[in-house]
This record gives sequence, C-alpha cells and structure tokens, in this order.
Amino acid sequence: MRTPVSLVRLCLTGLLCLGALALARPASAAGQQACNETSYILYLALGIPENGKVRLEGWTRLRPGQCRTVLPAPFAARPYYAYAYSSPVHAGGRHQWGGRFPFCVNMNGTFSMLAPERCDGPGQQMRKFGMIDVNPPNGGRTLFSEPSEYGARAELAGIQRLLKDNGYRVRSVDGYNGRRTRAAIRRFLAQHKITRRPDNPGLIDALEKAARDNLALTGLHVCNQTKAPVWTAYGRHMGRKWLSRGWWKIAPQTCLPLISGLLKDKTVYLYAGKEGRNGEQPLQAASEEFCVLDVLFSIDRRKDCQLRGFESRKFALYHNTTGKGLTITLHDADFAKPRALAGLRQ
Repeated sequence: MRTPVSLVRLCLTGLLCLGALALARPASAAGQQACNETSYILYLALGIPENGKVRLEGWTRLRPGQCRTVLPAPFAARPYYAYAYSSPVHAGGRHQWGGRFPFCVNMNGTFSMLAPERCDGPGQQMRKFGMIDVNPPNGGRTLFSEPSEYGARAELAGIQRLLKDNGYRVRSVDGYNGRRTRAAIRRFLAQHKITRRPDNPGLIDALEKAARDNLALTGLHVCNQTKAPVWTAYGRHMGRKWLSRGWWKIAPQTCLPLISGLLKDKTVYLYAGKEGRNGEQPLQAASEEFCVLDVLFSIDRRKDCQLRGFESRKFALYHNTTGKGLTITLHDADFAKPRALAGLRQ
C-alpha cells in the first residue's frame, strides 16, 4: 500500500492547476521518480539544491504512462523543483506544468548549470518551477496529471492524442482501446510502412517522429537568429475578414510556432520588433498596417485602428509557396534602425 506524503500543485500555465502527488515507496526504492500520467509527451527540467545553490538540469523526456528515476537514493530531506512542458508536436500550443519559483532554462537543448544571476544567454528563458517535497532517504513518486485523470490509461491516451496530432480520426482521448483507435493505429502503420506493430512505447516514439516531420512542413514558424529578443505578431486574411494576433516573444537563436497545423493562406503578414537599448527595431520590409494592442490581442479588421482604440503597426508580407506552411528566419540585417514605440508592451 502506498501512503501519501505530500500534495503539491503544479499549474498548467494560463489554464488550470494540475496535481502532482509525492508518494512513499518501499525501502528498496531506487530514488525519487517522476511519472507522467497525462496524455502528452513531457519534457522535464529539475532544480536540485546543491551547496546552498540550485543546479538546473533538463531535459528528461517522459512518454505518457512512463516513470523515470530523477533523483537517485539516498538523498537528504531537501525539496527539489520541477517544470515540464508538452512536446511541440501536440496541437493546441505548449502546455506547461510548474509553480511559482522562477529559474532559468535553456530551450535550445539539454543543459546542466547552476542557477545563473542573469538569464540572457542564447536560448535561455525564465520558467516557473513547482517545489516537490521528497521522501528521504529512499524517495517517492511525483505524478504529473491532468483533469481527465487517466492513471493507468495514460499510455493509450497518449497514443490517441498523437494519432489526432497526425490527422487520424479518433473520437476522443479517453485511454480506452476502442474500435476507432485500433483502426487509426492500423492506418498509421500501413501508411508509414511499419510491418510489425511495435510495443506502446515504440508506437509513441514513431507517432511523435511522424508528427514532428509534419510539423516542420506546416503552420507558421519564426526563427530568431539575432542576438536580441524579438516581439512578433501575425496578420492574415481569414475568409472575408482580416485578423491580427500577438504577442510572441522569441529569444535569441530560438524558433517558435505562431500558427499550428496546415496553413493554406497564400500570404502571411508578420510584425517583428527587435529589442534594443535605443528602442525597438522594426522590419525594414514592413509596409502593411494592422491593428495591435500593448497586451495579448486578437483583433478583427485592419482599418480605423485608432478610432477603435487600437494602435497601428506595419507588418511585412511573406508568401506561402507550399500551401502547407512557412518558416520565416529573421537576421539582424532584416531590421531597420531603432526607434521608440511609445506605449507598445510597456
């Protein structure tokens, strides 16, 4: 029987809080475990107390339904910190599990570092970690969950979500192996010429790879190859109306998806402003005006911005020649001289 030791709250940023339960384990335990009971592939970073400081390490990949030892036993009765985000292959944008403790991570790849005083290196971004109480000396178990509480069904729920991410018809992500789920798996294996069904972990890996390959060809991605953060927003023509949305802050040497899924628009408009000491540098090619706000926004129509209480900014035009997606790479030479944009995101 497992006895609860402590309950912490890890928050799915901007949406709701999800529970992570640290549970006692037998004396023969190998250490503190992290278990993914969500339907998402998670990438986990840890903050580990070390000689009065915090060592930050990432990223540990957790398949749905998978447990991994993250702190080997034995260890002292000091809490550690955890942050996780969902794989970018999942539709609906990035989901995050964390708390209220800010630490620096490197979003460009794996890392191990003492918590720096400044978080302004290539790919470095601040993320809010949750604090996890451990169960010394042998460890406990931290469960990452979501409101559906899949539990033992998380692995199959993850397969269903990845099937949907790859465009296959699955009625719901519920963790039950129904007729539609089995048919979708067969179609995926046949279309990718996989002659023998792999075990569930192998199937998850194959589905993630396929979704990642598709992701590279679809949607709108912006890559910041400058040495400064860049603020971005996009404009597009949807049906009979114009739409502008923002903001996305893209760290140096980092790529970020602004639109996910198939992008059929023949043209896309981008605002990009590079941060600088003397103001924000706009794109040199920007000539098309759209409405914006100094906070997160989604605005219909691009005319009469000031009359409707918005600001007006110039966006650059890009052509989507594939009809599926577009990647825009920004370099220092793409930006004009700095200028002050009064009130914008101040």
